[in-house]
Amino acid sequence: MTVEELRWFLAVAETEHVTDAAALLGTSQPTLSRAIGRLERRVGTRLFDRDQHRLRLNDYGRVYRRHAQRALDELDTAQDRIAALLQPPADTLRLAFLHSLGGWLLPELLGTYQRESPNARFTLHQESATTVLELLQDGSAEVGLTSPRPSGAGWGWLPLREERLQLAVPVGHPLADRTALRLAELVDERLIIMRQAAGLRQITCQIFHRAGVTPSVVMEAGEVATIRSMVGAGLGVAVVPAGDGGAPQPGVRLVPLTDPDAFRSIGLLWHQERPTSPAGRRFRAFAGRQAGESQRLVNPADPR
Repeated sequence: MTVEELRWFLAVAETEHVTDAAALLGTSQPTLSRAIGRLERRVGTRLFDRDQHRLRLNDYGRVYRRHAQRALDELDTAQDRIAALLQPPADTLRLAFLHSLGGWLLPELLGTYQRESPNARFTLHQESATTVLELLQDGSAEVGLTSPRPSGAGWGWLPLREERLQLAVPVGHPLADRTALRLAELVDERLIIMRQAAGLRQITCQIFHRAGVTPSVVMEAGEVATIRSMVGAGLGVAVVPAGDGGAPQPGVRLVPLTDPDAFRSIGLLWHQERPTSPAGRRFRAFAGRQAGESQRLVNPADPR
């Protein structure tokens, strides 16, 4: 017997009328009647009692209906499971990232990942470095795109890029025409810097300390874009990441820093004591492959 015949049998058992069942199934009455007859011959007994134009299930038919329905349910379940294997269900990855990575690295990574995994879904949290850690600790996010690598145990870290840092100066500033400079030359400059919670604030303070310079901080801000705007307004200079190498904001000139440690390491971060979802495992494996292909300094002069 065929699966189609089982479905036809159940339709007749439900309607108790061959004509109605045939209309429901989109077949002819004679075809359906012959199919029911073949089924009864295979089973070896009648499954319906005929009452004029109606067919009523007898005791044998009721037994057969229970098992036929169970068989079809199992087949439908198998079909669903195979479909899920062929095309995994969409699941959502909770990802936290730094504000300064939202304009270039994040869309670059997610765009490549979705071409590889078109069912991928994301819940994104754009935060400071400190808040990224907090979201990973309390489970609100599963992975983070951040810098620098946090200290302390319990963190998983996959380095992705090393991004050069540059000095943003106003157009017309005495340093604006320089092709490169050192941090030691900024002793007398008014510095605009990120707020305390920002990873870039930690990195900036560290590289100035190693250069033996105590900068004169005149302003703090929460986003790199805001800092660049303040520089463009002539309010000071700032150490900023190179980003995607695109044109600077109007009124701003970016000058490369030659200090060997004038860069920030960007990586994928996760809390090792928290369970990893299938979405998290897939994205970490993908990021590992990308890191192998893209481990280089990001510089505005580099082709991207």
